[in-house]
Amino acid sequence: MIILARHGEAANHVERLTWGWTDSELTKPGKKQIKAVAVRLADNFVGKDGSLRILSSDLKRAAESAEIIAEALNFGSQIEQYLFLREKNNGLAAELTEEAAKKIYCKPALAFDINHRNYPDGETYREFYERNVRKLAQYIDLENENLIIVAHRGTIQNIIFYLMGMDIEQVVKQRILVDIRLASITVLGINKLNEHTIFLLNDTAHLPQGKIVYP
Repeated sequence: MIILARHGEAANHVERLTWGWTDSELTKPGKKQIKAVAVRLADNFVGKDGSLRILSSDLKRAAESAEIIAEALNFGSQIEQYLFLREKNNGLAAELTEEAAKKIYCKPALAFDINHRNYPDGETYREFYERNVRKLAQYIDLENENLIIVAHRGTIQNIIFYLMGMDIEQVVKQRILVDIRLASITVLGINKLNEHTIFLLNDTAHLPQGKIVYP
């Protein structure tokens, strides 16, 4: 079983900074959101047999979220942090305000161009997808391991596409998008018929009604 958790609200969301590789910490509301995620996982999804790995992006907002979850599950410091789980690299736009980033944004000539680079030194959509899934296949046994992966909206989308057997060309051609909200939980795995299954998608039932932050 693979549990995908998006990090909670971070400073870049409230300070109107760009996302991507901007490295900001969780806000107080963000920490509360992830504590709710941790309680939900402990109560409903995570067994006590210890056969679990916790992976996260090494960006602060994801790494801090993973630490909160690991503490609630009594996993101590057993978190594996990886650069390949980062959000799409926004190059020179990282750490900039949204307004400043607009000045260096490179508009694509064609819509849905997976080989276009939105910002100087940034990644294309194809490069982003391949970074996520190529390394994922190297580091984990998708068929046999129980995992919690704490990451970002784009990264979680790419993992879902990959595990459902879709390559990046199919995703773009069909204009497929998965809504992944802050502090949401998605659960993927193999059912009794040996079929790749989405058991839960973008679930935020653990968060207070009316207080879901969705940047």
